[in-house]
Amino acid sequence: MNPPACPQPTHDHLRVTTPAQAGALLDFAYGARLLEQFLHPTTTSHAARALNEPANRVAYHVRKLVDCGLLRVAGHQGKRALYVTAARTFHVPRTLVQLDEPLTVIGPALREVTTAYAHAVLDWQTRQGHPGPGDDDLTLHLSGSAPDPGEATGPFAPALRLRTVHLSPRQYRAAQDALNDILDCLEAEATAEDARASTFVLMTFKGQLHLT
Repeated sequence: MNPPACPQPTHDHLRVTTPAQAGALLDFAYGARLLEQFLHPTTTSHAARALNEPANRVAYHVRKLVDCGLLRVAGHQGKRALYVTAARTFHVPRTLVQLDEPLTVIGPALREVTTAYAHAVLDWQTRQGHPGPGDDDLTLHLSGSAPDPGEATGPFAPALRLRTVHLSPRQYRAAQDALNDILDCLEAEATAEDARASTFVLMTFKGQLHLT
């Protein structure tokens, strides 16, 4: 299948023109997240290693992005194709996205996050040997308090924190940037033998948890 005709990016921007492009771009797992691996020409196998995903699964979604014109071939490395994203910024017309029903876009993503987190909790409990005889306590640490340093939580203990704070628009953006910078620095330094793929979901929005 040949990629559909689409305008070349101008000033590194591309306007999405088809439902197929909008759907592929907004796919939680293999849309923008996958495109970010191709900001510079690279191979499918390299992207799969970076995402810690099966190579055949990533290759399937790369083909979908190529077919709808969001990725393009930038050259070859031996027999392997090098792909690069068609733009760094994509504009999706409102008519192509059901923004009036936001759960149609974010619902699948949140369900996947919830399921993955639940499995991580179960895995952690198994590794810790919980529940053990007489061990039926659930410990919650309130904001501002920290677990006892001597508490044996084990490696990669799942964590869930909800905080509502009052911020100016500048502080709100600064907080998002700071959290991303922390993860970028940690990822760049992740050379230890015991390093494992770890997921952080950074979700921010104006308002409170309970709508009024």
